[in-house]
Amino acid sequence: MKTIAQDSIIKNTMIVGSLLLLLDYCFYPEQFFKFNLFEITLTSLLVVLYAVMHLYNMLLENKQYYYLTIGIILYLLSSTVLFFVGNLTIGLSDAVKFLTWTLNSFLVILFQLLIFVEWKKSFSEKALKSNHERKSNV
Repeated sequence: MKTIAQDSIIKNTMIVGSLLLLLDYCFYPEQFFKFNLFEITLTSLLVVLYAVMHLYNMLLENKQYYYLTIGIILYLLSSTVLFFVGNLTIGLSDAVKFLTWTLNSFLVILFQLLIFVEWKKSFSEKALKSNHERKSNV
């Protein structure tokens, strides 16, 4: 159940986020060809905010795209932290760097598994048939 306040939050954060990125790239055009931590953080946190809003809306409604939403939240929050750590580990040993990126690889696999579970629950023949029956009963 999306509210007017949520619509306003989404529109305003999209505008502000886009303007911030535009200003960042206008003032620092070299960032366009580099690993831009500001852009990664801003976009990831906005997507997490929207996913949390969707999760909140699912509390009283049917749980459509539940596993996908959980996967987005888990992966983007943890990978954003890992990108911050990645910049800090430049001077550390290769073993620490390898551990960081191994953890990120594990998170990607977990995210892909959650996408697969969502696909199986939402788009398998059984799920499509039950959704069709539910709509025809209404």
